Amino acid sequence: MQSNGMNLNIPWFGFLTILASVLISSWSWDAFYYKFDVPKWIVLDLFICTGLTYAFIKKVDIEIGRVGWLCATLFVLMLASSLQAVNPYESVVFILRYVGSVLLCYLLLKSIWHRYGVTLLFDIVICSSAIFSLLYIESRINDYDLVHVTAFSSFGFVNNLGQVLNVWLPVLVAAILYQGKLNTRSICGAFSFIVCICALLESGTRGTILGLLLGETVLFMLILGKLKRKAFTYLTITASLLAGSIAYSQVDSYLGGRLNDKLQSIKDLDTGREELFVNTFDMVLDKPLGVGANNFEYIHPKYAKLGTADASPMVGSGLILKTPHNIALKFFSETGWAGGLIFCAILTLMVFKSMVNAYKGNQIDRWLLVAMISTVFHSMFTALFLTPASLFFAILLFSFVLYRNKELIEENRTDKKVIRFQYLPALIVVYAGVFTSNHLASYYAHLGYVSGNQLYMQRSFKLNPYDSKALYDYYILQRYLYKDHEQALGALEKFIPLYPYHTSGLLAAAELMIQRHNYAGAVSQLDFLLTFYPNLARAHKLKMDAQKKLESRLVL
Repeated sequence: MQSNGMNLNIPWFGFLTILASVLISSWSWDAFYYKFDVPKWIVLDLFICTGLTYAFIKKVDIEIGRVGWLCATLFVLMLASSLQAVNPYESVVFILRYVGSVLLCYLLLKSIWHRYGVTLLFDIVICSSAIFSLLYIESRINDYDLVHVTAFSSFGFVNNLGQVLNVWLPVLVAAILYQGKLNTRSICGAFSFIVCICALLESGTRGTILGLLLGETVLFMLILGKLKRKAFTYLTITASLLAGSIAYSQVDSYLGGRLNDKLQSIKDLDTGREELFVNTFDMVLDKPLGVGANNFEYIHPKYAKLGTADASPMVGSGLILKTPHNIALKFFSETGWAGGLIFCAILTLMVFKSMVNAYKGNQIDRWLLVAMISTVFHSMFTALFLTPASLFFAILLFSFVLYRNKELIEENRTDKKVIRFQYLPALIVVYAGVFTSNHLASYYAHLGYVSGNQLYMQRSFKLNPYDSKALYDYYILQRYLYKDHEQALGALEKFIPLYPYHTSGLLAAAELMIQRHNYAGAVSQLDFLLTFYPNLARAHKLKMDAQKKLESRLVL
């Protein structure tokens, strides 16, 4: 039901969802190393726990349809893959969040959207994007000198903004058109749309721009025969981007030429991901059953062709690459061929359902198709679905598409398996416990590292002994601040089994072993390092030094 202003008289869960969206779009806290992502993960995890508690209280039954069976099968394959993970804790964290996200998506589909309707979706996007827009403008006026790639906006890293705009921009257009007149929603929506277009052009996020253009093109072709007169209205974002890029290009030279560089890279088909994709595919071929859910980061350096022209970017002695920047390749590499194919089937089915909705449904369904295609396309070139903001808004998008599809063509289906989830309280307790300890461990690890207080870091390890970053930070503190090489080596001995192909870790362990006269151990570490980084000069130098001292000891 349409109203003249923002609907403030909404039940508590709707208000809670809007609040979560605003916090996820705006909250950062430098108490954590990842000051943008971790606070947003906290909000999302709390929201998932609240949603699951609500589902238990309301006795929501789980009806498993085609998408549900695919999700359940993928869950089983993720569990199986975690048995061979070098860092099983990270697998558990990823699987729990996957289960929580799927169940939250189902809760929204089954019990929320039919109560609140599309107005709630519009309010979520309008409120969150409006708050973001105000913060974005404020940062450009007062803190422009502090704006950089890793702190580009309230979402943090520059690409994280683009991941959310895949959903925001089409939904904002739908929300504005849905009003049909000038009111609070239409004004706030128009304001947010203009600011978000400007932010997208400043970021120059290619995946978002191309995804939105592709989404509108597909929609235009889909309905051209059905709605010839109105088809061109579904190129609103395309026209806005073209108009904005013309205006933006006039001032782009004053902002470092970022947009022009990105546009040129699109023309040259230069994504910067080719080597990474090829090397990840080699990884899949060598590990057809996968390396374990969420364990890509720890194994990929073995396949990264380090030191060659074909090396994966962001993998080396001082760099970390957490994902293959392609969500399909992530599942292929971590859960094997079966997991990758099932995940692709889920995405394909979601896109298909969205296309059916667009053809059979109304204007809102058509703009959601643009959002769906843009999101799925962009996920093939970035860490979309793996950041808290992109995952939150993807859950909203996917659940609403499934809800609309059920309303349009599946209302009378009776062939779905119904499960009464009596073990939901146990899942809530486990979920809350794991992520409470995880976030507290992150807090203590960062606090201990920046203050040089090893007691805080030891407290972090009690909460999460599998935090590879915290262990490496602890090694740095012990070696360079406290000058305790024995403790430093001990930290590395716990770190390396979790991150076996970490170049800096292996080099550091070899250096400390040489200092402690363990020359054979150093040679063994360096031999292993040289198997996947054969032309690393520092490793060769250390190995020669260790071999000479080992030979001298044998002669004596």
